[in-house]
Order: sequence, then C-alpha cells, then structure tokens
Amino acid sequence: MGRRRHASLIIALCIAIAPSGAAAQRIVTPSSGIWSADTRGSAGTVAITGAVPRSGNGSLQLGVTGNLNDWAFFNLFAPNQTTGWGQLEDLTHVQFDWLRSAHTTTSDPVWEAQSPVLRLYIRSGLPTNPEYSELVWERWYNLTSPTPTGAWQTEDMTNQVFWRFVQGSGYTISDCTSPPGITPGIPIKTASPGAWSNGANCYLAGDAVVYGVGVGLGSSWPHAYEGFIDNVQLGFNGQLAVNDNFELDSTPNVTPEPATLALLATGLAGLGGAAARRRRRQGT
Repeated sequence: MGRRRHASLIIALCIAIAPSGAAAQRIVTPSSGIWSADTRGSAGTVAITGAVPRSGNGSLQLGVTGNLNDWAFFNLFAPNQTTGWGQLEDLTHVQFDWLRSAHTTTSDPVWEAQSPVLRLYIRSGLPTNPEYSELVWERWYNLTSPTPTGAWQTEDMTNQVFWRFVQGSGYTISDCTSPPGITPGIPIKTASPGAWSNGANCYLAGDAVVYGVGVGLGSSWPHAYEGFIDNVQLGFNGQLAVNDNFELDSTPNVTPEPATLALLATGLAGLGGAAARRRRRQGT
C-alpha cells in the first residue's frame, strides 16, 4: 500500500513539473490521416520525417526541384467546411515554425527571400453564391531580405500581409478584381487578415469563413528548394482552433532536460525523507 502511495506521489510530482497553461497540442503523424498532401508537377514532395525534428522526433519536410509546375502542400480542412473554424474577422492568431535549407541561388533576390508558405482557405458569398479564395502569406511580401537558413524560425503572421487568389478567377489587385494572371506594373493587393475582413477590402463583414489552412512550397518557383514546417496554429477570438505538431508515429526515448532532472531529484528526495520520518514514527 505504501509503495503505491509513493508511486502516486511521484506521478503527481512529475505532472506538477510539466508546463501548465498551454493550449492542448495535437500530434499529427504520417498514419493519422488528419492532414492531406497536395503534390503536383514533376517532383513536389511532402512527408512527415525525422530529418530535421522541431518539437519532438519529426517535422513536415517539403521539396520542389525548380520545375515551375512543382507544388508541395499539406492541407487541413475544418470538419464543417461551410461554417469552418470561424470568421476571418475573428482570426486572432496565425503562426507556424519553418526552416529553410541552404540557398541554391545567390543571384535572385525574390527567391532568396522566400520561405515556406501558409495559405488560408476562405469561403464567402454564402449561402446563394459561394466564392472560394485563398489568402497567402509569403515572406517576400513582408521582408525582402534573404531568409536565414539552417535554423528554425517561429513566424507569427497575425499582423503581416497576405495576398489573395480567387479560385476560378485569379490574383486580386487594388480594385478587388481578380485577373487571371499577374500583370507587370499592376501589383497584387496585400493586407493583413484583419484588414482583409474589415468590410472595405474585397470581403463583406461577416462573410468570410476560414475553412482550411495549407502549408508548403510553390508554385512557379524556379529553383530547387527544401523546407521544413512544424507547430501550425490558428486562433479565433483568443482560442486556438488548430494547434498541430508534426511527429513520427514512433516516439524515441527522450532524455529530460537537466533542470527537469534537478526538480525531479529534489522532489524524490523530499518523498524519501517523508517516508523515512513516517517509518520512524511507526517504529519500523
């Protein structure tokens, strides 16, 4: 009985040591089937691998070869794509971690500045005439300097700018029309999610549902590119609707951090001392 009580106290101590207050994180593995790959072209690749782990034993690995038709995306859609996770105007948090492998070009400023991409899938015009569009975050439209390589970056793009693509039409420009191609001299329109949804920027207020999110590479990238993504987060009205960590199916043994070991040792020592005092009181 005493041993069981001591084991329970040890478990309680370990729980107390663990971080608290964080929103629940969902582990996404290759076999989970929660996200779906969308690869196109000759050699776009998407897979959860252990090549460059981020928050555990894995991350999402992406690659394109430089063929302009290559496309490598990983998508997640809300259970109900009509109502989605929430209105665009209620989106209060967009974030992911990314890593770019070494540059394959040093002579093209646009592509030197590129990082992995995040797309928000939007449904508007409900219920009679739905329109599907995408708000796309690319680092180039926010910061044109070359991206860092070989190190993980945490990107909070909640207040950064996105450009817009309307399915079946094209790229949105300043007057909210969406011509089929990008015309030299006519820049595409960019705005933060909050600005897109304020009723004066192409969407009506209360009529832009976020029903999906995609992360990946392409299209029309003229250079070979390898990138990694992890810890995708979307929040609405201060609550996370998506908080996904890409991991392998098997979890290796993990060595606790030194500080955690020290806390655990202190706790176990305290438990041992309490047990010894109890035995003395009981005369054993």
